[in-house]
Amino acid sequence: MSAVLDPRPVRSIPRVEPAPFGAGEILLTPAQKRLIHQSFVKLEPALELVGQLFFLKLYRLDPALRERFGSDPKKLGRKFMAAAKLTVIALKYDDCLAPTLRLLGVRQRMLGMKVRDYRLMGKAWTWTLERSLEKQLTRQTKDAWTSLITQVSRLLSGSEAALLHSVTGSAEN
Repeated sequence: MSAVLDPRPVRSIPRVEPAPFGAGEILLTPAQKRLIHQSFVKLEPALELVGQLFFLKLYRLDPALRERFGSDPKKLGRKFMAAAKLTVIALKYDDCLAPTLRLLGVRQRMLGMKVRDYRLMGKAWTWTLERSLEKQLTRQTKDAWTSLITQVSRLLSGSEAALLHSVTGSAEN
């Protein structure tokens, strides 16, 4: 049996190296960042109330979280909304949010926060946005917030480090 050689030159396909696992920042499009910012601006006149509403919903979803966070939704709401505002502002800068969230997540995990808690917080925040913005919360804006919440939760919970550890046995959690 004779081998037939093709005289056409072989085109090499450029190999794209994947980014190191967990090396990326919050990945949102400019349009998603704009929608998040615009919707947050609409909340600003009532940030304290929105923060309280968030914690009241969170405690309704899981009353045990009241013991972990404390029983004053007004005070907690102010702190949460200040953190949310800083997050929205930080979206303008491509390299500062993820490392900060990772460090905060380490501290929160030491205090007993679990992946489930972040999921509940995401659910409570989405509910709060729906109630606070009503018809002003478009499908695209909700999708942008959902993407941000998912990525922030992943970073805070350390789930990327846990996944890497389970695959390689080498990452710290």
